[in-house]
Amino acid sequence: MRHAVPVRQTKTQLKAAILGLALLGAAQAAKPPFPFLAAAPLADPLNLTRLKGVQVPAAFLIPKRAALPTGPSSALVIAQSRERPGQIAERYGVGLSALKVLRGGAEQTPSGLPLRAGQVVRVALRLTLPVSRRPSSIKTVTVAYGDTLSHLMQRSNLSERELISANLELGSLDKLAVGTRLNIPTAETGLLIRIKPGQTAADLIAAYHAAPLAVARANAIKLPTELSVGDELLLPGIYADSLHEELLARRLRAIQQAKAAVLLAQYQQFEAWKAARLAERQRRFDAYQTWLKSPERLALIAKYQRQAQYDAWTAQQAAEAAAKEAEYQAFLTQQAAEDATRTQQIKTQMLDLASSDPRPQMQAALSAEQNAPDLHLRWPLEHPRLTSRFGEEDIEFHVEQFHGGLDMVEPTGTPIYAAQAGEVTKSGEGAYGINVYTVDADLNLAVVYGHLSQTAVETGQSVKQGDLIGYVGCTGECTGPHLHFELRLGGTPVDPLAFLP
Repeated sequence: MRHAVPVRQTKTQLKAAILGLALLGAAQAAKPPFPFLAAAPLADPLNLTRLKGVQVPAAFLIPKRAALPTGPSSALVIAQSRERPGQIAERYGVGLSALKVLRGGAEQTPSGLPLRAGQVVRVALRLTLPVSRRPSSIKTVTVAYGDTLSHLMQRSNLSERELISANLELGSLDKLAVGTRLNIPTAETGLLIRIKPGQTAADLIAAYHAAPLAVARANAIKLPTELSVGDELLLPGIYADSLHEELLARRLRAIQQAKAAVLLAQYQQFEAWKAARLAERQRRFDAYQTWLKSPERLALIAKYQRQAQYDAWTAQQAAEAAAKEAEYQAFLTQQAAEDATRTQQIKTQMLDLASSDPRPQMQAALSAEQNAPDLHLRWPLEHPRLTSRFGEEDIEFHVEQFHGGLDMVEPTGTPIYAAQAGEVTKSGEGAYGINVYTVDADLNLAVVYGHLSQTAVETGQSVKQGDLIGYVGCTGECTGPHLHFELRLGGTPVDPLAFLP
């Protein structure tokens, strides 16, 4: 809401100046901690209702998020034309009961109907103290242009989990607005929370099962009672894992949405091309139908029917019709060939993208796939949901380490079945937590099932395609229960999607 003093006439300017001086004088006499606040509601001592056409300057109004002391305070607001009381209440974060409209020297409860321009509304506010105490080991940095969460983590020697736990207001791992203020732990790390009304430091320590001595050392206190509402409390060793997982999920959704947008654009382009081709086919067919029913052709037929040369003319017309039909069929054949070519281009699009990938692992995978035997694998899960594809750099770990398989998300305990027959060469702890490795010596093929919660086979056991291998879990380095499924031809990881149905 903008407030400005009208400059229509000298009398109006004089009234505005008198109003400003009166407000400043009243604030100085009351001597509140903040001179632009009234210490208690007043019964229109300045005769504001008689100053028609005068708007209070913005300097005399209370900012919505001003840091003010605890206690009842109020702000005087000049309503704009057709502005509703509910809009003013929402702007100041209060209910309608906190508003009073000044009419005829008295305060009245607003009815909810639109106000007249220039009406004065008193807004009762309850303001809270700013944070008065925080751990000395927590420093604040302001995000500058070009800063990312990864840069801040490297400069501060913090993990993503530690930085998020100290900044619970973070809404994204990738989007940091310039000017955002972040809390940076310089000593112990943990959950940084602000004590809210109705809470105590002792309650929070007990609720989060934090170690009292470690909390006291991290916050430089002897007793929890030294902290009060508004103070910040550091709980060392406690981390906001659920918030971390939610931010990771948001990042994944954003990546998936971007990919879906690209595929949708390609599909729309293909549909437009197909519609244009269909329109051209229809145009040619309509031209053919028009020629068949044209008055000129019908007149010729009638004329030649009366002549001795009718048979010759009929043969000629039949030949022309056959030529038209042959031309039309040739056009259909050409369109079918173009359609097949376009479909093949779409199918090979992903392979073309992979072949242009300069990473040696991707090039080795493509070479192995081209020389691969005829494989007919089955999906290791009944209802797989892919989250990371072969060679995809969707998370920082997959950027640092080449992702040589597929990640499929399913709840812990979901059965995993053998994608290919073979002999179990490993069953237990390994590179991906709890793993199962099977080998088909005839095909020189190894299959890896990683991050299992439990195996169902033993080393040396032979399994057939479809046999139970184990169960989905989250062992090893992982962010949630899923199956890491990997194929290796001659020791080279290849894309499993090239061999799955």
